Amino acid sequence: MHLSNERLQTVDAAKALFRDAPEVQQCYYVTGGTSFVLIIVSPDMVSYEATTRRLFAQNDAVASFRTLVALDRVKTGSEIVVP
Repeated sequence: MHLSNERLQTVDAAKALFRDAPEVQQCYYVTGGTSFVLIIVSPDMVSYEATTRRLFAQNDAVASFRTLVALDRVKTGSEIVVP
């Protein structure tokens, strides 16, 4: 997801919106041509469309967004193995 600008007020408002959205399981503020990466959990595509409309399409601060659909969870977890 790419914001229309990276002003402090815009970024903070986006963070608050995504933090409060129950569908957003994870949210990362990133650099490199994209503003945020979100992991969204949705029971079906109808619900997902409603979520993207509310969070992105109806949000003037969002310049663009793109959807990637996970076909399979190959590896998940957050453990770090220290040798």
